Amino acid sequence: MPDLSTQPDSFLPPPFSIARFAELTASIFLHLGVKVWLFAKICPTPWVAFGTRYYKAAAGIMVTASHNPKQDNGYKVYWDNGAQIIPPHDSGIQSAIQTLLEPRATSWDTSVIGGATDPGPELTPAYMERLSAAMRQPQLNADSPIRFTVTSMHGVSHPYMCEAFKACNFKVRAPFIPVREQMEADPEFPTVPFPNPEEGKSALNLAMATADAGGSTVILANDPDADRLAVAEKQPSGEWRVFNGNETGALLGWWCWSSYPSPDDKDNCYMLASTVSSKILRSIAEKEGFHFEETLTGFKWMGNRAEQLMLQGKKVLFAFEEAIGFMCGTTVLDKDGVSAALEVAQMATTLANKGLSLTQQLDLIYDR
Repeated sequence: MPDLSTQPDSFLPPPFSIARFAELTASIFLHLGVKVWLFAKICPTPWVAFGTRYYKAAAGIMVTASHNPKQDNGYKVYWDNGAQIIPPHDSGIQSAIQTLLEPRATSWDTSVIGGATDPGPELTPAYMERLSAAMRQPQLNADSPIRFTVTSMHGVSHPYMCEAFKACNFKVRAPFIPVREQMEADPEFPTVPFPNPEEGKSALNLAMATADAGGSTVILANDPDADRLAVAEKQPSGEWRVFNGNETGALLGWWCWSSYPSPDDKDNCYMLASTVSSKILRSIAEKEGFHFEETLTGFKWMGNRAEQLMLQGKKVLFAFEEAIGFMCGTTVLDKDGVSAALEVAQMATTLANKGLSLTQQLDLIYDR
């Protein structure tokens, strides 16, 4: 039988019903004899994309409203390659729904939920191992001159970011300063009117206050399901600069190429961006000699294109979209705010050791 991976992005009880939706989804497959991995606790959306490939599952399902208003729910589907569904799979699923509009008698029966396997204890260490292996100079991280402030925006990322910083050799005792008011998962999002770090300073007021109080100069902000990342840096004037998605994309694109250990293999190297994003990666690619491709809007196109290139023996170093979504490497074939945060942290550390800030490096990229 095929395998399914599904995840309750939930803090619930009612009236919030995301956990209930995830359990119902898992139970429907279990009643059909399909093997299911169901996370026992909340985790980032990228874990489902990663887990789908890791377990060679037929599909992955994430129940999450992401950074949308708290009244919303969402249902995200990955195909067996760990990328979001594209044609013909999306229309195939829609056609199947139309043939079965009446729920089965067992559709509401979650008594079989005990038949699902929790992948968390195996999957999280596997992810962290790959994240650690991707660090270019982990020995520098232990003595990073940068103090980072991190917020999970009332979402799922805090415990995973703690593990990620530790896995990447940042100071174990105090790798970053958390925004404590936003550290715990809370579906009411009590400190922000709209839990979307892409909103900029209006969404990062608490993070900036925390950073100012703690002497931090770089803020890393995940959205609630941790698949996106906002970055801010304190300027010499004392003001905060919040990088937009195109600017962070330029920095990460430069970083992924400049720290790539095999630059002579540039003919096999690719970077991707969607059509609504900046053309900066195209310019860097033309300058450095690697390949750049533009896709339709959405990470579903970039994730699937990345897999196609991988099957051809190509190396996809980076992909991004202007809505602060970043894919560093191919551990996850979707945007991943956790790995992106650690790449930014190592980049900022490396630059600081050279006497440069993120802002200064961005200026250098544009000047080239």
